[in-house]
Amino acid sequence: MTEFSFSNRFHLLGDLDTENQIYQIKQILESSGNEIVDLTNSNPTKLGLEFPPSALSHIFSNLDISQYEPIAEGMESTRQTIVSEYEKRGIPIRPSDLILTASTSEAYSYCFKLFTNPGDEILTPNPGYPLFSFLIGLENLKEVHYPLKEEKETGTWTYSAESIANCISTKTKLIVLVSPANPTGSRTTAKFWKEWEELGIQIPILVDEVFVGYEFSGEPHQIPLVPKFPLLVCNGLSKMLALPGLKLGWILIKSPEPFRSQFYKNLGFIADTYLSVNAPVQLATPELIPWKTMVQNRIRTRIMRNLNSCISFAEGCPKIINTPSFEAGWYFLFEFDIEKKDEDFVSEILSQTKVFFHPGSWYGLSHNRCFLILSLISDEISLQRGLEALQVYLK
Repeated sequence: MTEFSFSNRFHLLGDLDTENQIYQIKQILESSGNEIVDLTNSNPTKLGLEFPPSALSHIFSNLDISQYEPIAEGMESTRQTIVSEYEKRGIPIRPSDLILTASTSEAYSYCFKLFTNPGDEILTPNPGYPLFSFLIGLENLKEVHYPLKEEKETGTWTYSAESIANCISTKTKLIVLVSPANPTGSRTTAKFWKEWEELGIQIPILVDEVFVGYEFSGEPHQIPLVPKFPLLVCNGLSKMLALPGLKLGWILIKSPEPFRSQFYKNLGFIADTYLSVNAPVQLATPELIPWKTMVQNRIRTRIMRNLNSCISFAEGCPKIINTPSFEAGWYFLFEFDIEKKDEDFVSEILSQTKVFFHPGSWYGLSHNRCFLILSLISDEISLQRGLEALQVYLK
C-alpha cells in the first residue's frame, strides 16, 4: 500500500507539534495549580465586555430561521444594514459593493484566492499580527514584510508609501494594510493615501479595519472615497460588537470600474462555492448593529483606564525606554532597556511572578530590542495585579 502524505503547507508553517517554551512554562504552572495573570487576553467575552446576554437572547429568539435562502453575496437586508454604517462614516457604498463572509480571516482567504497562484507573494506590515503567516501559508503563498516607519520622538509607527513600494516584486499580488494596526495602532491616513496614489501602483490593496472605532489620538483612519487603484476593505462583528463567536465579516469593494464589477463577480463565485455565512447571524445583524455605540463605549472606557495605568507604570519605571505612545487599537507596548531576548524576559517574568505577557518579537518587533505587549482590554484588577508584580520583579 502507498503511504499517504500531508500537504507541504504544514511543513512550511513550521513545527506545529511542539509548543514553544513560553507556553510550555505556562502549561506547567497551570497544571501545578498556579493562577496565571494573563495580560494577553483580547477576547471581550472572557473579560466582562461581552454583548449583553439578555439582549442577544431576545434578538435571536424572535428570528424566523425556518427558511433558508442561499444568497452567495449575503442577504440584501444584512448588506443594507452594513451600507448604513458606512454612510454614517461618510463613505457612500451600495449593497452590491459587499460580499459577506464568516469572518475576516475567511475574507482574507477569499481575497488570496481572487488574486494569487501558489508561490505568489503577499506584502504584510512589520511589526504586524502573526496570524498572517498562517493564513498566507495555508494558501501556499509567500509572506513578505514591509517595514512600518518608527517615529522615535513620538513612539508611533506609521505607514510609508515609499517603504511599501520598495518591497514590491514581480510576484507581489496583494498588499495588506491594517488600520488601526495590531499591535502598533498605525493608521492609513489621508496623507498616506495621497502619497500612495501619487506612486500610481495598481497592485490590489486589502485594508483590514476591524479595530476602526478604537482610535484615541493622532490622525484618523481613512479609506479613499474614490480610489484610483484596486482596493478592498474587510471588517466584521468581532471587534465592532464584541461578538467573536457570531461569525460575520465582509469584504467591501472600493475599486474603480471595471475592477469593481470583476471583483464582485469572482468573489461572489467563491462565496457561492462555500456558502459559509449562516442565516441566523445575517437575520440578526439589523438588530445587533444598533448596540454598537454602547458596546464600543464600554470597551473604550476600559482601554482608557488601563492606558492610564500603563502610562503611570512606565513613568515610574526607569528601565522602560521613554514613555510609550498609544493612539489606537487594543494593545500596549513597553520597551525595556534590558540586555535580554524578549522571549527570555517573558519566560522569567512568567516563572517568577505568574504574569503572562507576549514578547514583541512574536509580532515582528526586532529581536535586538526588548518589548512586552499586553492587551488594554484586560480586566482592570488583573492589569493592576500584573503591573504590581512586574514592578516587584524589576527591583
